[in-house]
Amino acid sequence: MPTLTLQRDLPFPRPAVYRAIADIARYPEFMPGFKHVRTEGWDGDALRVRQTVGAGGITTTFLSRATFAPPERIDIVSHDPPFRELRQTWRFEDRDGGRTRLHLVAEYALADRLAGAVFNRVFPGLLRAGMTAVGRRVAKLRRQGAPEDMALIPEREST
Repeated sequence: MPTLTLQRDLPFPRPAVYRAIADIARYPEFMPGFKHVRTEGWDGDALRVRQTVGAGGITTTFLSRATFAPPERIDIVSHDPPFRELRQTWRFEDRDGGRTRLHLVAEYALADRLAGAVFNRVFPGLLRAGMTAVGRRVAKLRRQGAPEDMALIPEREST
């Protein structure tokens, strides 16, 4: 199964970086390739997320589950077509001077071999662009005066 490992140092504190990535519903506003995201509620400790992503003329919609361990980690998993398996782990590490080292490990395999060949060419670039987009998103939120006490995970619906 292909694996891509990325890391980037960002000049922002860990909670601010964590919040930007945990705000999955807003990905279409800043993450490359995201066309639409709808959160579908909580399934135990996992948030169900239906997302439409596209690049290179290919668009697909699939369901994933995100689990949160603030402010250290976010795990995203999907077994929904077109994936046979998708696992993404975002990790957040404090650095000197209020900086954050952002780590992303993505493992993926598509159910269809032909789609997998195209995906293997497009996906790494999207993930690299996503790392850059996270930095821009955090900078924008800080310029807009986003409150420092924002929740680190999406709210659960009250039942």
